[in-house]
Amino acid sequence: MTSSPLRWVHSAVLVAGLTLPLGATALPAQDPPQNPSEVVYGQFDRGITRPKATYQPNPGYSDRAARKKIQGTVLLSIIVTAEGTVRDPQVTRSLDKDLDKNAVECVQKWKFEPATKDGKPVATHVAVEVSFHVQ
Repeated sequence: MTSSPLRWVHSAVLVAGLTLPLGATALPAQDPPQNPSEVVYGQFDRGITRPKATYQPNPGYSDRAARKKIQGTVLLSIIVTAEGTVRDPQVTRSLDKDLDKNAVECVQKWKFEPATKDGKPVATHVAVEVSFHVQ
């Protein structure tokens, strides 16, 4: 991936931490696994605080996507672990194969203050948006 002479603007939204975009819905909680320490809560489950992004580097534009001036938003489903890292990113609304890949790779680097339940950090299933706009 190399830089392009085109200027682009990136924006990322932690859907659980800010307002939900039009048409977005909350992700349902996962069924609890056999090991209770691996429970992943839904982002709007009762008694769960929302995770807060503390580090969000910007993704890059691929040369092909920049040449074609592709812009829009990739919606991802992620798990924010109790340690504040990202696990299992899945594209739930695609934009472009290259930009989808860039969004996933970038979001895996994000860091969070994890969600809490009863004052203790817990894993949470959340939706995030990564937007790409050429100027």
